[in-house]
Amino acid sequence: MFSKFKQLAGQSSVYTFGEMLRTGLGFILLPIYTRALTPADYGILGVTAPIFALLSTLIGLGLPAALLRFYFDYQNDEDKLRVYTSTISSFLILSGLVTSLIMTAIGPWLFGKLLPDTPFHPYLFLAVWNAGISIISLIPLTLFRARQRAQRYIIFTVVDFTLNTALIIYFVTVLNEGALGSLRGQVISALIMAVPALWIIIRASSPHFSRPMLRSSLAFSLPLMPHLLANWALNVSDRIILNGQVSNSQLGLYTLGYQFGILLNMVAVALNNAWVPFFYQNTEDPKHRDTIPPFITYQVLLMALLSLAVALLSREVIQIMANRSFWNAYQVVPWVVLGYMARFLYFFPVNGLLYTKRTKWTMIATLIAAGVNIGLNLWLVPQYGIMAAAVNTFIGFLVLLVIIFVVGQRIYPVKYETKRLVQIAVISLALFAIGWWLLPGGLWVRMAAKSLLVLSLPVILWFTGFFTTAERRRFRQVVNSLARRRV
Repeated sequence: MFSKFKQLAGQSSVYTFGEMLRTGLGFILLPIYTRALTPADYGILGVTAPIFALLSTLIGLGLPAALLRFYFDYQNDEDKLRVYTSTISSFLILSGLVTSLIMTAIGPWLFGKLLPDTPFHPYLFLAVWNAGISIISLIPLTLFRARQRAQRYIIFTVVDFTLNTALIIYFVTVLNEGALGSLRGQVISALIMAVPALWIIIRASSPHFSRPMLRSSLAFSLPLMPHLLANWALNVSDRIILNGQVSNSQLGLYTLGYQFGILLNMVAVALNNAWVPFFYQNTEDPKHRDTIPPFITYQVLLMALLSLAVALLSREVIQIMANRSFWNAYQVVPWVVLGYMARFLYFFPVNGLLYTKRTKWTMIATLIAAGVNIGLNLWLVPQYGIMAAAVNTFIGFLVLLVIIFVVGQRIYPVKYETKRLVQIAVISLALFAIGWWLLPGGLWVRMAAKSLLVLSLPVILWFTGFFTTAERRRFRQVVNSLARRRV
């Protein structure tokens, strides 16, 4: 079991790093953004990001998920696999081009109605084409995941990140173009990265297009579209609603606070990227089926540790890296973190549904959760502002988790170590309560005390009987091995 855990941990760490670079650029650039931009400028980026995410979802039509799932059906037939890759890639690239052209034509009228405070030219125009071009780079990343080529995944991601970061810093800080500079840098980076992405796609494809393969993939992916759109609503539609209800400065504060939840979500998605192939390969294998529950527990423990750190230290981190006008953004962070922790827990039961190809339930559950989230935002945001949006983020993801867990356990039960999971939750919440409400002192005193509280989580678990005898023995072996190497 420990050899498989080591393999999964290695894959997860690589994907975590890659996901942080691929989707965490906004968080990584926060020290620059919060000094080069005003809260109102940052609010513009908070509006264009949901538009980019929505268009990316519409362009993809759920086919990247189909590519990952059907890859395993064709992996033993190289010719069919190359035809399948060619078919899906060609369709996605054409979809990106057509969607971008259509939105360029109707965008000024459409977004003029929906987002009157954000001009289509140049901000939303750049977001539209960024989505259309970026779909090209998503294809090789999906292929790398399916092949479990984590090293190639990370190389491609590092190059993309480096280029994107350099261009954004140049346009934002050197040319002083503000939010426009950030968007311009992203589009130019996407254009450049499309070149190696197309080369990888061509090498993995054959010059053929299969309509039956496309139909079967769309039959799998299109039922996911309501789920994906509802998932977009759960993640980012609050920025659209806030745009008409609060000032751009308040929207900027919310966008900054929400970035901490996105940071947590990056790790969650990376863990899931490594978990899905592992789960698909081992869930039906009697030899390895018993390894799934403890692996779930280990991942939950890691996410609980990270969630506690993000929720507790967000106030001090914001005060260190941002100017005073952004400091109140920390207030929304704990609720957003709770929401994304619930979303992470949802991955485990939903993967069982995806494995059985019962995708309609993900659609139903996500639509309900999105409806709850949007309804609560429309009702409460006008009165309570950004705090209502933060709390509603947690409620929406909690509804999603509960529905999928109940349905998933009936259709494809996944075993959980319930006692240990509850133990993680109770101790983590208790430590958060101590750090949030009871700790006095100045900035650095609070930061040191909160760091100790975070680090105490595994220590408390150790002394309360959380770890099994085999896990304790293995831990001592690792420690002794490291000690001998140092000597």
